[in-house]
Amino acid sequence: MAPLPEKEMSGWVDGPNDRGTIDILWGCCLVLSTALWTVLHLNIPAPNDTMWTVLWRKLRWGTFAILAPDMLVGFSAMQWQSAQESVAKMHNLGYKDWSLKHAFYANSGGFVLHSSDFPPFPITAASIHYLVETQHIDCPTITEAEIWDKSKADTFAKCVALVQGVWLVVQSIARAAQGLAVSPLELFTIAFVLSTITTYYFWLHKPQNVGVPTIIELKSGSVTSLMNSSGEIGLEPFRETPLDFVEKPLQRWHRRPTLEQFRPQDQPLQRMPDDKIVFSGLSQRAWLLVSIQAMVHPAIHLLGWNHVFPTITEQTMWRVMSVFLASGLPLSSMLRITLTACGFHGHQSLTWIWVQPSGKEERGWRAWVLDVVMSFISACLVPARLYIIIESFISLRRLPWSSFVTVEWTDFIPHV
Repeated sequence: MAPLPEKEMSGWVDGPNDRGTIDILWGCCLVLSTALWTVLHLNIPAPNDTMWTVLWRKLRWGTFAILAPDMLVGFSAMQWQSAQESVAKMHNLGYKDWSLKHAFYANSGGFVLHSSDFPPFPITAASIHYLVETQHIDCPTITEAEIWDKSKADTFAKCVALVQGVWLVVQSIARAAQGLAVSPLELFTIAFVLSTITTYYFWLHKPQNVGVPTIIELKSGSVTSLMNSSGEIGLEPFRETPLDFVEKPLQRWHRRPTLEQFRPQDQPLQRMPDDKIVFSGLSQRAWLLVSIQAMVHPAIHLLGWNHVFPTITEQTMWRVMSVFLASGLPLSSMLRITLTACGFHGHQSLTWIWVQPSGKEERGWRAWVLDVVMSFISACLVPARLYIIIESFISLRRLPWSSFVTVEWTDFIPHV
């Protein structure tokens, strides 16, 4: 075969120095979907839960994660704090093998108590501590390796999600350094990645997608005798499990009474609700991480302040909504502290769904001031968040020309 003419041959050829709208959309959606798929660590399903029930539950919490990623960070931090407290208490009893994995596993419904007079029901780490301390059960002997073997946590997928997110951040920083536009969708994705990384940290030791719990046998065989031995507090009617008298005093946030109808009505519960968190309060370390994330995450949207949007109205709306989101935590914290100092000790609320009763009794309208104020702030933040999400996508219809220019990485290499 005759060789090709020299004019038809070529050496190294660089790719085109641009990208299309589909590249931006596809890249961001890939990062978002991978992060969302790997970040959710829901509790163990009930024995009678169908595949559609589990899927619908993941869809609800996935939507919650997109609309309020900082709230998901808060939930993961509270679960982490609860696990830390459990480890400290079990170590005080002499059970040094009890780890964060054991505590997370217990609080997600990993241990189910079997008795002779009640249907099996899940118990939290706080209940296990009480039952072990009162010698109603032996401390579970399951090891960390066995717990993690039950978990279907995909470490590789999480690493891929982190690499994708970090690469997007590096690209965006490089684009800004070279004076190239960063699209609103990329800013939104970077903000979500930040929340995802913080949630990963708090749920690092929590098993994911466990299907079958571990059975614990009650020594006395009877839950009734257990409740009788606990005194008058154990004889009060329970709503979730017979060990409510152990768990309820430590459950700071409760679902709003009007929303209790959406809670499973089984007595005792067959599954640990995902929003049931038994802990004393966030430590300074956990609160600091949650607060930093809650302020930095919305502040990232402010980086799009001078972005050229398709219309002036959209640019103005982006600025206003970004300021709303960035001022949400400082404003709510300041108002809560001020109202408490003024003598209002009523219920606090969290995105309309959860309430936290105060330690002091309030009557009349004073009991609802904090609740109304916090609910009003949520009423402003939720539409602001929705607008940021919608605008991130619809702004793709018209972007500055520099949005489609790729980064010249060779410019960052020092010339000799």
